[in-house]
Amino acid sequence: MIEIKKTFKNYVDGKYVRSESGKTFNIEFKNSLYEVPLTSKKDIRDAVTSSKLGFKKWTSVSPYTKTQILYRLSEMIEGNRDSYIDLLVSSGVSKSNATKDVNNSIEKIIWFAGLADKWEQLAGNLNPVSGDFFNISHQNPIGVVFSLNKDNNSLYTLLSGILPPLTVGCSVISFSETSSILALKFAEDINNSDIPDGTLNILSGEFNKVSEDISKHVEINLISIHQELNIKELKGIEENASESVKRVKYLPQLEGLSSILPYLETKTVWHPKGT
Repeated sequence: MIEIKKTFKNYVDGKYVRSESGKTFNIEFKNSLYEVPLTSKKDIRDAVTSSKLGFKKWTSVSPYTKTQILYRLSEMIEGNRDSYIDLLVSSGVSKSNATKDVNNSIEKIIWFAGLADKWEQLAGNLNPVSGDFFNISHQNPIGVVFSLNKDNNSLYTLLSGILPPLTVGCSVISFSETSSILALKFAEDINNSDIPDGTLNILSGEFNKVSEDISKHVEINLISIHQELNIKELKGIEENASESVKRVKYLPQLEGLSSILPYLETKTVWHPKGT
């Protein structure tokens, strides 16, 4: 007999919320059945409104404090290690792979925590020019990022779509389909962390039902797609995004310094050297 183990809610603006539509869909793990929200277009708009405010809050946090907040998040995952491993195992992942996935996830958070107060020195640049001027490339976070999570049950994969934009100061809307259970489980740790409300919103649903609204939303600054899409679907998203000059990053780099670069915009500053 299959037991309905838990009904999850989306996580928006620091609160657990049902879908505005009231609709859910089921995800089955072995002998357990979970209900998760079927995100609607109205839910997307609410998440974007929250993310805009979250972006202002997160960018006002000092780089040093960001490192502390992210490092604390790794400690929270460490404290809940067994529950994450159990959830991964119930989804069909082997015990050894689940343990490795959680261990790697903790290390990944620590790595990005260390980058949070160093990325601008590493990504910026003093450019050589002819004349008595300094020419400096200054990096800023791009703003509100929508991240479509890869559809597999892996905490490491989930974090790979969230941490790079979050580390540089962006707010993130993380959207998952059949991997929603793990994402909404992670929302519980976000809720208990010091990350400001609205900085990270977590949604579940069917992407094809809201992709047009996402790609046309003028207040989403970048769409990061970590799931493979067919050519027709990707082209439609890119064409819609072009109307608001929105960036679309398809299967972006997930490791190292290059993972943060898509979420930055460069401003050039000129200044006289003086005598």
